[in-house]
Amino acid sequence: MSYSHASSEPIAEAEAWPVGAEEEDDLREPRLLQLYLDSDARYRWYEEDEASEFASRNLLEAIEAAEDAWDGFQLVEFRGTAVDPATTIPDAYAVDELETLDES
Repeated sequence: MSYSHASSEPIAEAEAWPVGAEEEDDLREPRLLQLYLDSDARYRWYEEDEASEFASRNLLEAIEAAEDAWDGFQLVEFRGTAVDPATTIPDAYAVDELETLDES
């Protein structure tokens, strides 16, 4: 299936630290991940511009899939804002978000 990003900016960015790695450890770099809303009405995770198999029509389900899939997964940015423990991620559906983008 052919698809593209519906927006040039990612919805979220995350890091996945290898098991047992510490942030100061120069030998182990985190995996850098980005979540995009794609034209096929799915939120899809990318690693180094390569689409992963983790995608969902629901935003929270896409984030949960990444948490389950990648060890040491940590969401670091959501819609351009740094994530902290108090950050609330609202549920959203890709098809609704695509419709909003089409209207603008």
